[in-house]
Amino acid sequence: MELNSVVSDLLDSISYSNQTVELKPLSASGNNRVFSLQTHNQNFVLKWYFHDEADTRDRLGVEYSFLEHAWKIGLRSIPQPFAKDSKNHIALYEFVDGVKLSPQDISLNHIEQAAKFFADLNSHDSHEKALNLHTASEACFSFAEHFEMVHKRLDRFKYIQINDDIDRSAAVFIKNLETTWQRLQDHLLKRILSIGLDLRSSLNRNQRCISPSDFGFHNVLLRDNGSLCFIDFEYAGWDDPAKAIGDFFSHPGVSVSHEYFDLFVDHALQPYRDTIGELEVRVRLMEPVFKVKWCCIVLNEFLQSEARRRNFANPTNDIEQRKKIQLVKAQKIFNSIQF
Repeated sequence: MELNSVVSDLLDSISYSNQTVELKPLSASGNNRVFSLQTHNQNFVLKWYFHDEADTRDRLGVEYSFLEHAWKIGLRSIPQPFAKDSKNHIALYEFVDGVKLSPQDISLNHIEQAAKFFADLNSHDSHEKALNLHTASEACFSFAEHFEMVHKRLDRFKYIQINDDIDRSAAVFIKNLETTWQRLQDHLLKRILSIGLDLRSSLNRNQRCISPSDFGFHNVLLRDNGSLCFIDFEYAGWDDPAKAIGDFFSHPGVSVSHEYFDLFVDHALQPYRDTIGELEVRVRLMEPVFKVKWCCIVLNEFLQSEARRRNFANPTNDIEQRKKIQLVKAQKIFNSIQF
């Protein structure tokens, strides 16, 4: 693929023909290559999505359709989508001038903005207009599906290659994680039955959410005016609110203090007034499940298929150092699991 030619075609499609273009790589994301694209009168972000025979998910299509929907219902706490080239897995978005947040930067105002973003996405009007959105990546709508999702992630680690000390340390950690998961699953099964819930019953349509997925302050830019811009939606779609909120508080990228949990749940679930009590129970019950899931996710570096994806996004990636960092993150999440 000739990248300059693709860029020219994308700009032509939005009436930016014959522009002088400066293309610069930005910090690599976990999955894709990202560039700033500057013309003489506007800046854009160019995103080149990972695509592989072993991972054929339509990352571009999912993110672009989510952003189109959110933009059409009036949300402006996201980058505007401008153009896409589905054949070459490349899209053009608004360049957002902002800075990343660190854990110590997070304030009550930021928590409220994030909860409002989720609530606005899940207003009645938004739900009515989003019926054509796909389900989110790894979407689950019953307790049984959540349990099966974690089981499958743990099962993948049977195939990791043990080549050195860091691989052996990971294998020991995974064994402990499996033991804890079995105890947690037994505990939750008893709790679910004791309060009269059905393990295999799916959430009704009006209880589901449009989830940004991979939702957290690691995917946020802080603008000069104090407003947040939420980015990276390649896993987005319909899902269980418990999963969206559990992920928000479990993601290791920019950790969120648990002191904000009740406030966030109360604000984020405002669109679900008729069933908010049931959903609150579900959110709190399932919180530790997503911590186990995130332990698995951060250890993906030990899987060959995931390593290929990381290397696409950042060819200079130091695999051994990355494994060490990820194992420390997994241990930190593991230590926070309570039930």
